[in-house]
Amino acid sequence: MQFTYLLSERGFRGKLTLDHKSKTLTLSVEPDETKKNDKGRNTQTLSGGEKSFSNVCLLMSVWDAMGSPLRCLDEFDVYMDSVNRDVTSKLIIGAARRSVGKQFIIISPLSIGGNVERDADVRIHRLATPKK
Repeated sequence: MQFTYLLSERGFRGKLTLDHKSKTLTLSVEPDETKKNDKGRNTQTLSGGEKSFSNVCLLMSVWDAMGSPLRCLDEFDVYMDSVNRDVTSKLIIGAARRSVGKQFIIISPLSIGGNVERDADVRIHRLATPKK
């Protein structure tokens, strides 16, 4: 349910199908909310940004189920456009704020969008770039 909820934050629909006998997990995601077909698409047919957003939603769902106190993401936004990056950054920061007693470490080679709400509980460290 958490996966479905997180996808809906971007207007996506999707579902997880677990097959315990064959030990497989199948994701289906429909990024086009105007399509009424509830089947969704295989993740191999999604664009890089759609796939990255879906992966972040899955990972955040697993984190909620595990209860791990430390949660790290590295380069989650490399294949995302600026819209997907902003939505995903806000989603992660919102989840971090709701996760009492949990620490999130997010690493990105890209700049954090200006639309990300910053407060005392969000720290951004930028690496210095060498001068030429």
